[in-house]
Amino acid sequence: MSESANVLNIGNKNAGNISLNEEIYSYPVKEPLIKEFVLLTLANKRLGLASTKNRKIVSGGGIKPWKQKGTGRARAGSTRSPLWKGGGTIFGPTNERNYKKDMPKKARKAAVKSALSYLLKEGRLVFIEDFELPNIKTKEMKSIFDNFGIKKGLLILPALNTDDKILKSTRNLKDYKAIGVNLLNIVDLLKYEKIMITVKANEELERNLAL
Repeated sequence: MSESANVLNIGNKNAGNISLNEEIYSYPVKEPLIKEFVLLTLANKRLGLASTKNRKIVSGGGIKPWKQKGTGRARAGSTRSPLWKGGGTIFGPTNERNYKKDMPKKARKAAVKSALSYLLKEGRLVFIEDFELPNIKTKEMKSIFDNFGIKKGLLILPALNTDDKILKSTRNLKDYKAIGVNLLNIVDLLKYEKIMITVKANEELERNLAL
């Protein structure tokens, strides 16, 4: 079963209709599932860069600072103690921590379907004709987004036949991004004002989500 949506050309003129798979674009919007996939995606991008030294690896403190008794001071075994200035850190972050999470493949696809269904209902999906650029022109790509009145947008291209000129022409645009279906992630789907997707890219996306 399918429903239809308007297809526009790069000049924002009507160029026909496209049939949409109802199993994807009419999928129930499951917000907890979308949130779980977003958090997983962000966690898997996170690098454990913060690192502190505990008392085992901090420098100094190889000898007892003073004798055990008779000084009138508290006992001390090493200047590496966390109680001392320059001593080790207790329970500090280490670069050995792994932030990666996992999620079943079916649940990931369900989350993407939920997101696409939500975007369609909100009017944030724009289906456009497949197009190519004769040259790498940032200004020309910016004018295409401007034709649709998009101030912050994502352009989804087919993975099997991605026009490298389009990708390079979009690279220097601060509020816009072009990406192949194979590299699409749920964070990009949700953070942009409008999502432009070509006809061929949508065909690939529907095939991938149906597997």
